[in-house]
Amino acid sequence: MIISTDNSVMRYAFGDKESIRMCKEAGFDGIDYSLFKMKPDNDILNLPDEERKALAYELRNYAEKIGISFPQAHSDFETRYGEIGNSVHYNNLLRSLEFASWMGIPQIVVHTVKYGIPEDDDFDVYAYNRPFFSDLIPIAEKLNLKIGMENLFHKKPNGNYNYVGVLGTAEEMNTYRDSFNTDVFVTCCDVGHAAVVGVDPAEFIRGMSKDKLTMLHIQDTDNKADKHWLPYMGKHDWNAITSALAEIGYEGNMNLEVLHFYDRFPTKELMQSALCHAAMVARHLADEVEAKKAALAK
Repeated sequence: MIISTDNSVMRYAFGDKESIRMCKEAGFDGIDYSLFKMKPDNDILNLPDEERKALAYELRNYAEKIGISFPQAHSDFETRYGEIGNSVHYNNLLRSLEFASWMGIPQIVVHTVKYGIPEDDDFDVYAYNRPFFSDLIPIAEKLNLKIGMENLFHKKPNGNYNYVGVLGTAEEMNTYRDSFNTDVFVTCCDVGHAAVVGVDPAEFIRGMSKDKLTMLHIQDTDNKADKHWLPYMGKHDWNAITSALAEIGYEGNMNLEVLHFYDRFPTKELMQSALCHAAMVARHLADEVEAKKAALAK
């Protein structure tokens, strides 16, 4: 199993090529390319089309040269309620899909629209997002991309740790994803998002099939807030999570999304050391899954 990591913190701090090199040097096999919350002076999505395409191919060729891959990506997720089809944020989402395709990335996470949702108990977030996802199907087919629906949450206004799941259980995810009747949509399980809405991450995974669960966002939390810590820094049961992945025969990569571990380190030297440690943790988890798969096969 290959190991990969999100690169948002590194690319913001050190640039695209240097962040790729640092991940490779740390021992990662791949990068989950982050195309969200770009800084204005390093915003790929604001480049003219030809410059954006040229950069995608430049980074793709550089990664191939040094021996690291891009197994998945994360699109811009700033699209607000009421903005679908006509906003800078929505256009950035579409540019994210194009950029990922040009880089040869096979799959990309797209969030449901979750900002500015009316605080109304009768508001149907699934019905609202149906045309949003439907419109992406022909685009993804043209670009030869799979789109990963991710288990998410909404914050309720009355409390710091009061979250409501969106696609929050395996049953909700499977029902909604499959209702589109297309193989364009797959699933990304964020184990931290499951935990903070009160769903056991291992049980969410066990509710998936290996042909639909093709992406992971591996992070640790305190089971209260979306921390994006490195595994073993929080309260998640990693033995249970790796066992669940083995039980379904998971075939994707072991992908860390631990930006709030990385963003604690202010220098390149410390960041490189943090990346090396993160890669060791990812490799340990990947090896645990493979060993458990082998034991189950006996």
